[in-house]
Amino acid sequence: MAGTLTPTLSVVQECPRPKHDGPTLLWFGDNLKQGIAVVASPGYRLTPLPPKEVPRFVVPVQVTGPVSLLLLAVWAKTDPNYRYVKAVIRGVECYNDLIAAQATVIVGDFNSNKNWDYKRPSHLNHSGLVRSLASLGLVSAYHRFFGEDQGAESRPTLHMLKKRERPYHIDYCFIPESWVPSITSVEVGAYETWITASDHCPLVVDIALPPTV
Repeated sequence: MAGTLTPTLSVVQECPRPKHDGPTLLWFGDNLKQGIAVVASPGYRLTPLPPKEVPRFVVPVQVTGPVSLLLLAVWAKTDPNYRYVKAVIRGVECYNDLIAAQATVIVGDFNSNKNWDYKRPSHLNHSGLVRSLASLGLVSAYHRFFGEDQGAESRPTLHMLKKRERPYHIDYCFIPESWVPSITSVEVGAYETWITASDHCPLVVDIALPPTV
């Protein structure tokens, strides 16, 4: 199904290990049947950066091409010590120096939403993460494009157990705030189109950036 899209960069969670990695395809995982992949279109090169001791998975990748950037690919899992959003918060803390040094995109399955803030202390919940990213100059492309508040999303990215009546918005793409005027479109895949392939629907962000960025 993902082949029906033609993104410049994509992050795919819960996917099997491909037969070969390469300059435009990286895969990370502990289980050959389920990992996280980063894929780039021709003209770009992906370089895995030295990982730090962070929960699975917040993966730093250097993207080199017409628009070069740091990519943090996210698949927040049930780490015993850093469950879901806490894993992302910890990953951002560990890679803070890299984020501060260049344009950064943080994208993937965060498994978090403002509506679950009450389950954790304010500095370890979804709103705490959003505040932390804002202090680094990063904002959610979806929320800025649609003008929706965190926790009030009208387009779900997950249907729990593939049930239409259990929608959630837990996938995000955080970009430099200076890129917001260059967003041309943001879409979330339709339930009917994607539900046979996954309980997630893709979040697609189009940004028209000049090559000099």
